[in-house]
Amino acid sequence: MTSLNMIVSSQEDSGHTCNNMSIDELTDRLHVMQYQESTHYRCANYIDKNRETVDRDCRVKMTEWCYQVTDFCKFKRETVAVSMSYLDRFLSTSRPSACRALQYKKEYQLAAMTCLYIAIKLFEPLAMDTGLLSSISQGCYSESDISDMEEEILTSLGWRMNGPTSHDFLSHILEVLPSSATASCESIIRTISDFSRFQVELAVSDYDLAIQKPSIVALAAILNSAEGVDSTLFRSQCRRQFLHYITNELSMDPFSAQVNAVRIRLLRLFSKNSGYEMPQIANFTPVSCPGSEYHVHSSQKPLAYASPVSVARNLYPESTSDRHARCA
Repeated sequence: MTSLNMIVSSQEDSGHTCNNMSIDELTDRLHVMQYQESTHYRCANYIDKNRETVDRDCRVKMTEWCYQVTDFCKFKRETVAVSMSYLDRFLSTSRPSACRALQYKKEYQLAAMTCLYIAIKLFEPLAMDTGLLSSISQGCYSESDISDMEEEILTSLGWRMNGPTSHDFLSHILEVLPSSATASCESIIRTISDFSRFQVELAVSDYDLAIQKPSIVALAAILNSAEGVDSTLFRSQCRRQFLHYITNELSMDPFSAQVNAVRIRLLRLFSKNSGYEMPQIANFTPVSCPGSEYHVHSSQKPLAYASPVSVARNLYPESTSDRHARCA
C-alpha cells in the first residue's frame, strides 16, 4: 500500500491568527461569521431526522480516522473540523447522493474521506492525491469514485467552502479578552486558550455539538475554562468587561439555557476523554446542573495549576497510518 510519507508536511499546527486586528475589526468579522453560521453554513439534525443506517458512532469513527491521517501527515487539526463541517452540511441536504450516504455506510465513508480530501486541498500547503486516498481506502474506492464524490459535495454545498468553525470563533473571541486580565500570572490567558481549544477539538467528534452553532460551542468552551481560574488570578473586572462585550457587541447570552447545555456536554467530554474533571470554581458564570448531570467540586484546583498540554497528549497519542476506521 502506498505510504503516507508521500504527503507528510512540516507545516506547524498554527490556527488562524488575528493578533493585529483592532477591536472594531474583530467585531465586524465576528458579525459576518455569525451571519454565515445562521444562513448558508447552517447544519440540520440529519441523523435524528432521517433515522437511517448511519448513526453517531459512524461519525465518531470517521472523525477519529481523519485525526489519524492529519496527525500522521502533520496537518493542522483544525482541518478535521473543516472537513466534518463539510460532511455535516452535505448530509443536511436533500441531494440523492446525501441520502445514499445516510443509507449505506460505504457511501458515508466515501463522503467523509472526500470531505477531508477537499479540506486538505483548500487549507493545507500540500494536497493529497486521489490515488493515494484510494490506496488508503485499501482499494474500497477508485480515484473516479473520489472525484465524482468531490464534485457532488462541492455542488451540493454551492461551492461555499469557507464557513466559520468553532476554532475560528474561538480564535477571534479570545482576542477580546482584556490584556490586563492577569493579576500575577502571565500564563492565565494561555491556559484559558489551551483548555478552550482542547474542548473545541473534542466537540468536533460529538454529533450533538456539531449541529450547534459554532459560536455557541466556542463561547461555552471559553466560559468553562475561565471558570476554572481563581478570581484572584483572573480579575472580576476583566470578566465583566469580557461578558459585556459578548452580550452587547455580539448579542450572545452567556447565561442562556443553550450555552449552559453545551457547557455541561463539553465538561462531560473533557472528563471522559482526559480523566480529569475541569474545575468550575470562579462562580462568575456558574453552570446550572439540573439533577445530577454534572457535579462541581469546590475543592478542585484552578486551571492555572493544571497542564492542558499533558492532557492533550494523553488523549491524542501518536497514531499509525494503516488503521482504517469503518462504520461496521
